Amino acid sequence: MVMLEVKKLSKCFDDLEVLRDVNISIKKGEVVVVIGPSGSGKSTLLRCINLLEQPTGGEIIYMGQDIMHLGKKVTNYRKHVGMVFQRFNLFPLKTSLENVMHAPVKLNKMPIKDAREQSMELLRKVGLESKADVYPSALSGGQQQRVAIARALAMQPDMLLFDEPTSALDPELVGDVLEVMKQLAKEGMTMMVVTHEMGFAKEVADRVIFMDGGYIVEEDTPLEIFTRPKNDRTKSFLARVL
Repeated sequence: MVMLEVKKLSKCFDDLEVLRDVNISIKKGEVVVVIGPSGSGKSTLLRCINLLEQPTGGEIIYMGQDIMHLGKKVTNYRKHVGMVFQRFNLFPLKTSLENVMHAPVKLNKMPIKDAREQSMELLRKVGLESKADVYPSALSGGQQQRVAIARALAMQPDMLLFDEPTSALDPELVGDVLEVMKQLAKEGMTMMVVTHEMGFAKEVADRVIFMDGGYIVEEDTPLEIFTRPKNDRTKSFLARVL
């Protein structure tokens, strides 16, 4: 079943065309990893899909519905398609537990007792049950990112978008975050991941998309992309990063 379709998507910032005629189809349970050089449009693509940026043209269809003009209903859409950011974006004056509880209580009107139980279970899932009462400033970057993943999961989304979730972390902290993401993939979470972690892409992705200059240059299985890339631009990029 196709969950999300992107058709002829474009995005311009004034005279700068950041996305050009992007077409993607993502099935339920699929993990799609997007790679490419900085400035290729990867993060803008995710922000458009989550409607944090309004696309200039094209269509975004979620479960058969065009979501480009939702207006105030965009909050309901984001309950289904969550996003994990590069910079965590946790509330600094709330504990880990309060951060995870916040959206279910405020947006879904979940009873506080139920939200607390669910949030503790999610912190347990990301290995941070012991940090429930700790504020973000006392957590490492990797721990903050795992709280951010738990917070995204608290809305029980059908799909998660990850925008370079490990790029702001010290190298020794990356592994714990990737392990949580690998576990989500094993559990069948539909995921679209922008990342520079090629090992993760090889191991977890069902499909890899290579972007450059706002275009999708090449799209295939990890095996094909990493061992037999067809496009010269893909080949030169991988030669530098592998």
